[in-house]
Parts: sequence; C-alpha cells; structure tokens
Amino acid sequence: MISLSRRRFLQGASAMPLATWLSSNAFAQSLPLVRYDIASPQGLDMLTTYANAMRTMLAKPETDPTSWLWQWYSHFVNGATTKAAELTRIFGTTVTPQSTLANEMWNTCQSHAGQNTNHFLPWHRMFVFFFEQIIREVSGRPDFTLPYWDYTSADPLKRGIVPLQFRLKLDPVFNVLYRADRTTLANTGQRIDKTQPTDQMDISATMACAAYSTVGTVLGFCRSIDSNIHGRIHVLVGNAKNMGAVPYAARDPLFWVHHSNIDRLWESWNKNYAGVNPVSTWGNTQFVFADRLGQRVTGRLKEFFDLGLLGYQYDQLVAPPPPPPPPPETPPAAGQTTPKKKKTVAPSNAQRVAALMVSPPERVASSLKMAELGAANTRVTVQRLAAARQISPMLGLVPATAPQRTYLVLKNLHTWKQPEVLYHVYLGPAKGNALNKNTYVGAINFFDAEFHDHGGHGAKLDTALGENFFSFDVTDLLRRFERGGAVARNALQVTFVPGGKPTQGAGSMVATIELVRQ
Repeated sequence: MISLSRRRFLQGASAMPLATWLSSNAFAQSLPLVRYDIASPQGLDMLTTYANAMRTMLAKPETDPTSWLWQWYSHFVNGATTKAAELTRIFGTTVTPQSTLANEMWNTCQSHAGQNTNHFLPWHRMFVFFFEQIIREVSGRPDFTLPYWDYTSADPLKRGIVPLQFRLKLDPVFNVLYRADRTTLANTGQRIDKTQPTDQMDISATMACAAYSTVGTVLGFCRSIDSNIHGRIHVLVGNAKNMGAVPYAARDPLFWVHHSNIDRLWESWNKNYAGVNPVSTWGNTQFVFADRLGQRVTGRLKEFFDLGLLGYQYDQLVAPPPPPPPPPETPPAAGQTTPKKKKTVAPSNAQRVAALMVSPPERVASSLKMAELGAANTRVTVQRLAAARQISPMLGLVPATAPQRTYLVLKNLHTWKQPEVLYHVYLGPAKGNALNKNTYVGAINFFDAEFHDHGGHGAKLDTALGENFFSFDVTDLLRRFERGGAVARNALQVTFVPGGKPTQGAGSMVATIELVRQ
C-alpha cells in the first residue's frame, strides 16, 4: 500500500485526463476484472476486503481524499451543515491543493440537485469506479472489485433483503458495515418492501424503456431507474439521517453495493435489452475525482458509457423476459387452406424512440390544486382541459389501434424533510374509487425532492431540487375501466396512500398532476 504524502499529492494536483490516467495507472491485467454478487463465494471474499478497507478509511484524516468522509462528501455534504462551512472547518481559510480539490469534488451528485438528470448513471459509475480504485490501494488487493447487492433477484432469499454482513452489529469483521439508522425491516433481514401493497423490487417497466433520456412525458431509462428502483431502495432502507436522504446516503457502506447493482442494471439494459446510450453534448460534461493515490483526475461523462474501456464486467447480467407465446391458431374452415403467416418483427429501440419523437405530448386533464401528502390518504381530482379532444368515454384514452399511450404525470415534488415512506398512487373514477390492484398505478418517493443545500448556498429556500418527475403508463388500467362499463368523460380521481407512517410535518407535496397522451 502506498501512503499519500503531501509531496505526492502536490505532484498530482494538476489535472490528469482520464485517458492518460487509464494508460498509466489502471489496467495491467489482460482480462477484465469481475464484480460479483455479494451472495456468491467470490462476492463474500470481496466484501471482507471491503469491510477491512473501510475500517482503514474511517481512520484516515478528513483532509485525505482517500478517507471515508471525503468519499461521502463527494456525493453530498452532511445535511446539517453546508459545503462552505465544512471546507472551512476541515481546511481552515488558507487555500491549499487539498482544499481546492475538495471544493471541486464535493457535492457533485448533480442529478439530485437540479442539474441534468441524464448525469445520474455515468456520474455514479465514475464515483464508484474511483472508489473501487481506492479500496484496491488501501487493501493492497489489485484484484479487488466492488460486489453488488442483487435486491431484484428472483431468489426469495435475496429479493429485497439486506445482505447478512451489513446486519452483524457485533461481528469483528463486518460490524463496520452495520448502521443503526436503517429501517427495522432492513436491519432484521426481512424484505424491505414487506409492508408495501405491491412488489417494489419489480424493474420490468424500467428495463423495457426504449430511450436513455426522457422523451416528452415518457421516462427514459436513466430517469426511470433513478426515480423508481434506485429511489425506492434508498427510502426503504434508510431514514433521513442515512440512506433515505441525499446528503447522508453515501455515509452508509450499503450505498456502494447498491450503486454497483444500479450500474449492473444499466449494463444489462445496454447488453441484454438493446438499450443505446445517447450521443449528446451533455456527455462532454467534465468532473473531478481523486484516484487511489489521492491524485486529481478529470473525466467526461461519455468516457464512462462503455465498461469495456474501464476494465471490469459483471458475473451475471439481468436477462430480458421471454417473448410472449404466440396466439392460438384458428383452424381453417372446410375446403380452405391455411393462409401463410406473415413474419412480424418487433420494432427496434431506435424505431420506438423515433415514434415517440413524432408524437408530442398532449395534455388532456389536470388537477386544480396540488396534493399535500401526510399520514392520511390524499385524494385529488384531475379534470378534462377545455381544449382536450374527447375521443373515448374514458377520459384520456385513445382507440386501441392508435400508437399513443396515456400517462399519469406527477411533477414538481417537494418536501421540507424526508417523509421516510413511499406513497402509493391509485387512479379511478371520481366516485367510488376503490384502492386495490385494479386501480394501482405505482409508487413515488421524495428521495431527491427535499430542499437542501448544494454548493454552499446556505438557506434551504435558495436551492434547486432534482427533476422530481414521475410518469406512469395508465393506458391498460383505463381500458379495463372502459371494458367494465365505467364512464368518466370529464374527471378521474388520483389517490395517494402512505406506505407506512410518514415523518410528522414533512410537508410533502406534488404540485402538478396531469393526464397526458403521447
């Protein structure tokens, strides 16, 4: 293990582009390293190394870029203070190479603080990549890879259950991975979504996304994985001083194996679901990180789109679901021959994205007021807009032969403090809206919707929030209502149900509720 001396730090204080860094620091191995499932023997071996290295990082001075606090703060600074205050507390008022690097690195999880949400996946891949390099240096294991927590596994012993090693408070090796400020379900080895009305580990809709970026009101893969399974895991695991809130999330060692899995899901979408990463100017956005020696490295987001260039892979990716069975054949009538089948080819993702681009969003209905959420159910009516086309007896629907779909769009979520629960969304006729699986739409969370400081702004009111945008395809749900004889030409009711006891006085709200055709 090489120690971080001041001389070495100063030598590395100037910017080192990623390509230069990769060629001079990273990969002498001939084959990519493999990140393993924590539940595998190899994953357990890596987790042991991780725990021991973490203990060392916790003991490092806060001025060291390879310390645990520095890595936590790269994501977001402690929510009880500000970045500016922490820079002064740790480094004083004299500008040094270390304080300059900290100022560049800390609070750079921008996708959760009002900046471009497309940054979410590549920025976290960067973050975890350099963190993994630090663990290799601290542990002295050049073959170390960060294991992943496979919470979406079909195995009931793994699905939604925090790995045992993160729950062993008294274990001499793994106790460093334990955190008391997780939820009771998380720390007792139960499914973290046990008390929720539906399976919150389901990622089928996210993995089926056609585009990386959001198109109109149709969520792209990046925003879908961020707001859905990613946010749900944070809220179901931790409270507002832990994984449940952005400023504290990276303090918990569970954060890193969670994001190793999010990275695996992205790679699965690329490889097994034919998801294509974008070609866009935002990919040139550059960020600063510290490498295994604490040296300053710069990298652009697009340089982290391809795992093949980064020297690692996963032991197993998420396989796409099998295609649906073909419809039963109708035997020909007497004297007729069986017609030749026409070969149908499913549209490619590129074709699906192109179709979305030529179908601009059409607002159909909107609420007259925001939804203010608390401990009781909250009901809000969405009413047809005067200019909206009335195509079907059911508000928002288009004919089954039309290419458009209908979406319930929830935007501008805000909260004064984390409610520490999911809210479940139901949609139905304005009268007699039953809350069951037939009216269930999905779940929302406020993980990135809290007023918090980003970059030393100080007052909470003076800060940007994340995009806070949820979009649910409700076409099939509305069509079931229509088939059942329900008529709702002008209004539907949206109901928000807390999935537990929310924090008192959280002040959670959904400002914009709309039905949109696209």
